[in-house]
Amino acid sequence: MQVLENELFRVEIDPMGAELCSMKSKKTGTEYVWQADPAVWKRHAPILFPIVGRLKDLTFTAAGKPYKITQHGFGRDLMWQVGSAGDDYVEFVLEASDKTREMYPWDFVCTVRYTLTGATLKKEHITMNRSDTDMYYEVGGHDAYTLCWLPGESITDYFVAFEGTEALHPIEKDENVMLSRDHGDLPLVDGRLPITRETFANDAIITDDLPVRRATIGCVKNDRSVTMDFADFPYFAVWSAYKDFDVPYVCLEPWSTLPDGGYLDHAIENKVGVRVLSPGQQECLSFSTTIQE
Repeated sequence: MQVLENELFRVEIDPMGAELCSMKSKKTGTEYVWQADPAVWKRHAPILFPIVGRLKDLTFTAAGKPYKITQHGFGRDLMWQVGSAGDDYVEFVLEASDKTREMYPWDFVCTVRYTLTGATLKKEHITMNRSDTDMYYEVGGHDAYTLCWLPGESITDYFVAFEGTEALHPIEKDENVMLSRDHGDLPLVDGRLPITRETFANDAIITDDLPVRRATIGCVKNDRSVTMDFADFPYFAVWSAYKDFDVPYVCLEPWSTLPDGGYLDHAIENKVGVRVLSPGQQECLSFSTTIQE
């Protein structure tokens, strides 16, 4: 486990999946990252790479050839190498291998850099194409934050606030849980999405039109907050297993690309929002999370 630490927080990151596993306050002792109860959801904050979400038939095609790959890609299930590190940052590196090429044909290097500054944890995703053809890829976060920070609270005391809008327009899903072209209308209460069992009755709430790319977890019973800024990511989802389990957490999920649509074919280049890198090109997409106590 790699550790970042300052006077405010202690952060732990597992090289398996380069996954954030803990962000604990030194002031209050509160653990803000979901602790991965395997009976409910065994992950903390998986990195989604090189695809986001579900694929029709678990398959995509590249240059006409089909490839089978698991939901959210293989990045979360592989060991990353620890690269450069210091007191306030650490890098994890994943490179293409014979195993990854069976699922994804391109030669890549993906580096995830975590930096802890005060009460803010920044996560940078730096992807490079080492292939001699254009490379299509997707990347995203799936960070689960534990709620009920003070005794006597319930998950329903919490909400996710969005700036600049009074309603979300979630992308609707078809009978196979694939995205459709249609959008719904989900009114907010003073810009807040309440967390109830009904909120996630149709799985994750997926948006593509937020006027401000920022989301804040807050509570009606205390003044603490967890705010995620994700200007580099055009798509965003909110999800919790609370609809099926009595668990106090909610996931904030910035995505570079939308999951598969039922109206699309299998070609990866036709995915909505898919990123493309020319040979030798790299880019960095980042988001940050700030905790206020």
